[in-house]
Amino acid sequence: MDRALLLDTQYRMHEVICRFPSEAYYLGRLKTKVDERTSVLHIETEEMRHSKHILFGDIRGVEFSLVVSTARGNENSKANFAEVKKAVEICGQLVSVGHVRQENIAILSPYNAQVAQIRDRLRRSTAPQMERITVTTITKSQGSEWQYVILSMVRSCPSNEIEPSPSREWLSKHIGFVGDENQINVGITRAQDGLCILGNQELLNCSPAWKKLLKHYSGQGCVVSADQITVHNVR
Repeated sequence: MDRALLLDTQYRMHEVICRFPSEAYYLGRLKTKVDERTSVLHIETEEMRHSKHILFGDIRGVEFSLVVSTARGNENSKANFAEVKKAVEICGQLVSVGHVRQENIAILSPYNAQVAQIRDRLRRSTAPQMERITVTTITKSQGSEWQYVILSMVRSCPSNEIEPSPSREWLSKHIGFVGDENQINVGITRAQDGLCILGNQELLNCSPAWKKLLKHYSGQGCVVSADQITVHNVR
């Protein structure tokens, strides 16, 4: 009888990026064999800068619904302009300040509408030649990898509408498939050197899966206001 084997050594991600998915989804069994590399992503504080391979940038944008055209026809989707602006801003810094090649950067989102809005803003960006940055859904990114990945999670709502003990129905309405562990796992394992997640920390913390991730990132000092995220050339 054939026995299933777990491929327990990964050669893609920096060990810091790998640590959470290994603990959360692979019983802590994933081993990392990659060269030590420094991330150009930084946290900027009044006292100092810190280079980070993982970051969660808390951003309180407004989500809205859009109808987008897909290969399967028109569909209802969601977008968040604050996250669009911030994701494109960080991409511009990765290229102009961090000297990262555009082909080595991806912006991923669960929603087709957000993907469309980000692509449009990149096309209209004043920064030169931003069209070679990959922008796609998390689902379509499976099997691919990039040096730097920005995740835009989109979902948001005012603090006074967040339930302290949310029901399953409330979570389905306000977080939906964004809280799916498979979706999260794919999204956070595409980056090699730097992963930057943009989202509403207070809302996502209502999701059991996101609560685990945010606890881990907080323990690493990697949950900050999105405005504190910057890029510095480390060469």
